[in-house]
Amino acid sequence: MPKLSIIIVTWNTALITKKCVDTINKYLPTNFAQIIIADNGSTDNTKDVILKLKNVKYINTGNNLGFAKGCNFGAKYAKGKYLLFLNSDMELIDSTLVEMVKYLENNPDVGIVGPKFLNIDLSPQGSVTPPQTPLNAFKEYVLGMTSAYSKYSPLTTTPISVWAISGGAVLINHEYYKKINGWDEKYFFYYEDLELCRQIRKLGKKIIYFPQCKVIHRHGASGTTITDNSNQWRRLVPSSILYHGKFTHYLIYLIMWSSQKWQRTFGTK
Repeated sequence: MPKLSIIIVTWNTALITKKCVDTINKYLPTNFAQIIIADNGSTDNTKDVILKLKNVKYINTGNNLGFAKGCNFGAKYAKGKYLLFLNSDMELIDSTLVEMVKYLENNPDVGIVGPKFLNIDLSPQGSVTPPQTPLNAFKEYVLGMTSAYSKYSPLTTTPISVWAISGGAVLINHEYYKKINGWDEKYFFYYEDLELCRQIRKLGKKIIYFPQCKVIHRHGASGTTITDNSNQWRRLVPSSILYHGKFTHYLIYLIMWSSQKWQRTFGTK
């Protein structure tokens, strides 16, 4: 039985998903991981492409269920003690994922671990989220404090405890995943990772950023077919209200909007 189950949700991203799987098969030891592809009803050639790959269990959900529901659908077939939810636009660059799994295995007080994200040119990409509070939004957008509210890449070479990590690559103890009933399916797209981290914190477990493991994230590639850029905000707003509640959502929105208006008017913060 594999120690790790890797769940990859895909929707009309056949070649991107293939590249992701190819890097998994290239760098991870044989029989270390079970790879599950949860295909959210793709209409391209995803099925044909994926079925030609080795070491893959292909599942078609039948419809575009969204990210959270797709993850849970795929996790039903997971046999590993640990689960890695991985975006289809991720690529491994070495075998350090094995070390990240060992870290989680050796630290039962940890619920979730996330790797360091890299851009295609191997520069750091933000993957850690600070507490999403109105005060932190004010610090960043009004006072100009960097990484107070937006995602950032911590300047560390050793594991550290953080508030939340990006859903693009989430390693979680299967037992804890079951305790929190998996991903919250009320979120179709956006904020489901923050909600997952919130539930893990409620269990009293830590969220760890593990920079020794690095992965390339072709940022946005797995979501480009979900909706066009002009409509991205339409999905973001309902999820933000769901996560924050109406009052906090609109307070944060007011802080950000006021800051942007001030900058446009006066050119400074």
